[in-house]
Amino acid sequence: MAFYDPVESSFYSWCVERLLSCAQLSPYTAAGVAELGAGTGIPLLEAVGRSETSARVRGFERDPDAFRSARRLTELKGPVNYTVQFGDFFRYASGATERCAVANPPYLPGQPRRPGAPDLYGGARGAEVTRRLLGCSFDLVMVMVASISDPLGVLAEATRRGYRLVDWVTRPIRFGPYCRDPEVWRRIQSLAAAGQAFFHQEGYLLAGVTWIRDHSRAYPPGRDSVVLAQVLSAGAVAVPA
Repeated sequence: MAFYDPVESSFYSWCVERLLSCAQLSPYTAAGVAELGAGTGIPLLEAVGRSETSARVRGFERDPDAFRSARRLTELKGPVNYTVQFGDFFRYASGATERCAVANPPYLPGQPRRPGAPDLYGGARGAEVTRRLLGCSFDLVMVMVASISDPLGVLAEATRRGYRLVDWVTRPIRFGPYCRDPEVWRRIQSLAAAGQAFFHQEGYLLAGVTWIRDHSRAYPPGRDSVVLAQVLSAGAVAVPA
């Protein structure tokens, strides 16, 4: 089952559109963009269409039902340069020809027990998939980072991997039923107590973060990662369960 939330998915789509529309980053996107987890296909279909990019964008989806749904949608409505491929993104990534990857990875630190829930589990701290992506060989990545999923650890991992922050934008996201699932909520509270999750009573922050790693070219102007860390950790006030 594919996850689709109108607010979060629209924000992800807009972040990808910003990336694809950035002339300064076009040397990296022109060779193609790989997407980790196409899901419904809607966010990228809209982003690619609005940006009017000519770059080839390929989404990878390993859930059979989600893949079939996304492929039908892209065949009916999608721009010709956005396609969805069945398979594991990480198996493909080791030999990828694209220089850029984008993702709104699963980031919940627990698996919802609700019947029919999509796979939103991102590991014990919610950042396992994001860390795997940062460990790939892409020169440019745009990934959604949640303040409830060890955001400071993710920023440190990106730096350790040789990435430099070039752009970021955030918006608040209200807690939905999957976050409020007892199993997930307990993990979020535990991470908060350990200084690895930050939120307010009604929700958390989601950031679209772009990093670059290419020593053969001059970097575009940097954006201070310290400021982003302060923003993502601003909800450090404890919230009762």
